[in-house]
Amino acid sequence: MSFAQAVGDLFTARPVPPADTWVLVLCALGAIAISIPRATWRWFGLVVTVVHELGHALAGLVTGRRIMTIRIEADHSGVTHSMGRGASAMWSTFWGYPFPAVVGAAWTAAVGAGFWPLAAVVSALVLLVSLVVMRGWLSWFMTTTAAALLLALYWFDVAPGRWLMLAVGAALWIGAFRAWVNLTRQHLAGSRRRRASISDATLLAQGTGVPAGLWLVAFLVVISLCGFWILGSWV
Repeated sequence: MSFAQAVGDLFTARPVPPADTWVLVLCALGAIAISIPRATWRWFGLVVTVVHELGHALAGLVTGRRIMTIRIEADHSGVTHSMGRGASAMWSTFWGYPFPAVVGAAWTAAVGAGFWPLAAVVSALVLLVSLVVMRGWLSWFMTTTAAALLLALYWFDVAPGRWLMLAVGAALWIGAFRAWVNLTRQHLAGSRRRRASISDATLLAQGTGVPAGLWLVAFLVVISLCGFWILGSWV
């Protein structure tokens, strides 16, 4: 297959027949299996963190920010350093926690429309380009591994590839909600101790004057809307 044919194939929809109930059950079980148990969350949580930080970076690029470095740590924390005007910093800061849910919803839409190979390749290319600003062996390892798996999914044209993307998309949503719950717990604990932890919500509060609690609600609204989209596509 020539390069032109490969590109044309990417932009050609692959009709997806309605999934049988047992297929959706397997997808749901797969999503739960990689995003809930501690053993699998230890690694998949790092993928969610990578997507979280890329949410900051991509939102920043849209508003003209310059992304300097992205680093993730083994405890699932991460940081994105960027430069730009003040208003763009708030926009960039907001899109970290909701972004894994947004990607999950986008993958679900791509599967439904028959463009899951395009979604896989575009996602892989974004990950590979981000290596320019990734710092630390763990950041490199998780980013290259995720990109390689997505490209392999397309290259080998795995028959159940669309269902794998559907399952991982749902797992990303679960991961986004799980991260939001942890963040909310940290803020509640900080309120009881009268000492707020530094987080995206507190940074937004400091930059805008809007209480951190309202930013937590805003995160949840976007995550919930993505969840409703995913659920509506499944049923």
